Amino acid sequence: MRPVSQNSKLVFVAGCILMTAFFSVVKSVRAGDKEDENPYLWKSKVNSVAVFKNGLGFFIRQGKVELRDGWCVAREVPPAAFGTLAIYSANKDHLVDIVGSGPGEIVDFDGTDAPDNPEYKRKRLLSNINLRVEITYTQKGTKRTAVGKVVSVGPKFLVLDGPENNFAVPLEGISRMQILDLPVRVHVQDEAEKTPNATELGMAYLRKGITWIPEYTVKILDDTTAELTLRGTLVNEAEDLIHCDINFVVGVPHFLHTDYMAPIAVGQAIRTIGAAVAPPQISNQIMNRAAFTSNAAASNQFNRYEAVDRAVTAPGGDLGRVLGNLPTMESAAATDYTVYTKKDMSIRRGEKAIVSLFTKKIKYSHIYRWSPPKRMQHFLVLHNATDTAWTTGPFLAVSGNQPLSEDLLRYTPVSGKCEIPVTHAVNIAHEQSESEIDRKLKAHSPRRERYLDLVTLEGKLKIRNFEADTVEIVIVASVPGKPIFASDDGDIHADPTKLQLTERAGTVEWVVKLKSRQSTTLTYKYERYVNSG
Repeated sequence: MRPVSQNSKLVFVAGCILMTAFFSVVKSVRAGDKEDENPYLWKSKVNSVAVFKNGLGFFIRQGKVELRDGWCVAREVPPAAFGTLAIYSANKDHLVDIVGSGPGEIVDFDGTDAPDNPEYKRKRLLSNINLRVEITYTQKGTKRTAVGKVVSVGPKFLVLDGPENNFAVPLEGISRMQILDLPVRVHVQDEAEKTPNATELGMAYLRKGITWIPEYTVKILDDTTAELTLRGTLVNEAEDLIHCDINFVVGVPHFLHTDYMAPIAVGQAIRTIGAAVAPPQISNQIMNRAAFTSNAAASNQFNRYEAVDRAVTAPGGDLGRVLGNLPTMESAAATDYTVYTKKDMSIRRGEKAIVSLFTKKIKYSHIYRWSPPKRMQHFLVLHNATDTAWTTGPFLAVSGNQPLSEDLLRYTPVSGKCEIPVTHAVNIAHEQSESEIDRKLKAHSPRRERYLDLVTLEGKLKIRNFEADTVEIVIVASVPGKPIFASDDGDIHADPTKLQLTERAGTVEWVVKLKSRQSTTLTYKYERYVNSG
């Protein structure tokens, strides 16, 4: 065995000390760093979402970020409806002028795309600290690749935290770098076309997977006053919403192209929705300072190399599966939306929440409707003197501890009114009878050997009020002929779609007020042609 010289021992010991120190530093960096702590990584948060009843949500994300030569990168690529999204600057002096999407930013240190010198490489790599990258480098004449998180950049070596261990890559041999997992790249400039050092960015997009279902409770307080409570059941199958403002929107925007849409048309849709439901300061930015991009389109810069596939944000869950066989409740669509806002809510994907949106005292009245020969119906009339429209939704009406009715409350605008059914009018007696009062034999012959008689019939409607108060009754009597007379100022209407002699039809209508114990008899007459006997 050859003797080991004292110098060799010293070199060996020094090497061990350096290696121990190197991995100790790397270990401390890994333990002390926060995940994704990089000043140029835009980490946005959903701070507002407008929820429509058709399963779409209009999301607004915001977050501050530092810029490198005006650029930053982002991980969030939401499954925006129609494959689109809008990215804007919340700073009134900044403009988002370029948005790129693809597998990740790529830099070639070839002297053309970027300088090929260690100092520039070190500076560029330092800007990606704590980000996962793919490095292409040459070592001992062999071209290699390495993937890992950038944990340290020294004068000579780049240290990567790989899937199994840490390793160093010499800066001199690095020829290419690609940032992984960050498919969005954004460029910002100011009014003077200079690049700021930092900004606050926002992202607005439509996506599926979230909806809300309105539910009403009508509580009778006294003879004229009721308490109307609106609750919304929020079903979130889209994404986590933490300390977020939820806007429950009455009215659904019109989307003509649900499967395909041109980028310009999509941009206009997003701008319109943003102006309608977003806060003014945000909607102004969306309308004036936004850049639009398609998730499917990729800049040539990102397509020059083989793509490293990375999944985008998970698509929305199956709302149909979650909601089961609930009935569809259509709502009036309008350019002006009524919005109920609930501040600072937290609801994660897969959760549901019931939210009280308002409780208001309203006036109500009674009305009775009779369409002979059916039974007379009792309705409550709710008068909307509130400051907001009422959207379509199921309701439960109660009086004390007793339920009165469960049905569907229809869309009711401000200053409008709606009727909700209660029950059959058992305290108002009503009866219909008809009899023939005249007949003209062979009054008409449509063709040879065929004759029609003209018969005149008279109907009587008897009504008696056994309620304790005066009642208002709307009566619509349908007749299988041409109405010619109605007592008590009744309105006569002929059906314009049935003009053939043997098919003529019409209605006779009255609005009657009866005091308690009062009775009345209404009469009407109509003509109809029948085959001669």
